Amino acid sequence: MKRTKAVLIIGGSGFVGSHLARRLRNKYKVFATYYQHQIRIPEVTMLPLDVTERNWIKRVIYGIQPDVIIYAAGKNNPQWADDHSRDAEQIHTNGAASVSTVASILQPRMIYLSNSHVFDGSRGNYKEEDVILPHSPLGKMKVSGENYIRTRSLNYIILRSGPLLGIGNGIEMTLIDRLRIALSKGKKLELSPYDFQSYTSIYGIIDLIEKLIEGGPRNKVLHYGGLNKLSEYELGIEFAKYFGYDPSIILEKRYAGEENDLYYSDYSLNFTQAISTLKAQPFFLKQCFDLIKQNFVG
Repeated sequence: MKRTKAVLIIGGSGFVGSHLARRLRNKYKVFATYYQHQIRIPEVTMLPLDVTERNWIKRVIYGIQPDVIIYAAGKNNPQWADDHSRDAEQIHTNGAASVSTVASILQPRMIYLSNSHVFDGSRGNYKEEDVILPHSPLGKMKVSGENYIRTRSLNYIILRSGPLLGIGNGIEMTLIDRLRIALSKGKKLELSPYDFQSYTSIYGIIDLIEKLIEGGPRNKVLHYGGLNKLSEYELGIEFAKYFGYDPSIILEKRYAGEENDLYYSDYSLNFTQAISTLKAQPFFLKQCFDLIKQNFVG
């Protein structure tokens, strides 16, 4: 009889981690960690974990002996990383190093979730083999985390994605939550028109991670994103139109001194490898909104 795999999600109370736990619990024995905010997910074992406490990490990993560890801790928010640099580095870099070091004896499959900010944003359509040269603190932290995973794991996948669209878990608000709340109240919301990303659905990357749990390439970097490249401001306009809100209350965010130094960044990802090797499903923006609408109803 085939044994059910044990999956440990580091950062299980976050946006991505909680969505992962809800999906994977139907197929695997799922353990998920939280730091300050415990959430309850039926059929998922929630465990407290501080990624700076190596002894406690040992107790958790050696006790569970997971077949797969998914490192989903932290926030993929450049502004948060700027404002909380020490905490962000502890989570994205040092925490990944501690978990991968402790787990190295057991050698589970390690899946480290990274993002497009590892690139400089100068041209977009980045492939996995392109040179990484981050400008932001978040990007530099993610690069360091990726490097630790590479050096300490014999069976890893580094999965970089564009920003993920979906409903939050009641603890951490997503961009979609912010849009929905502001627009439903008729409140003006300023969004950046400068950074272009390949936004995609949270459900698309979860499907891809499930395939990676079952197999696929080893010791590789993979990209995943959406089929539409647009700015946060353009996303807000399209969201308002799709859900029947007034798009005129979505405003372009302006920054001091920008008149003399406008700079547009393109962090979009090329994810041909994920499509060809794992049959990953790419989403158009409307498909992402369709899935969000279904979950509003749910």
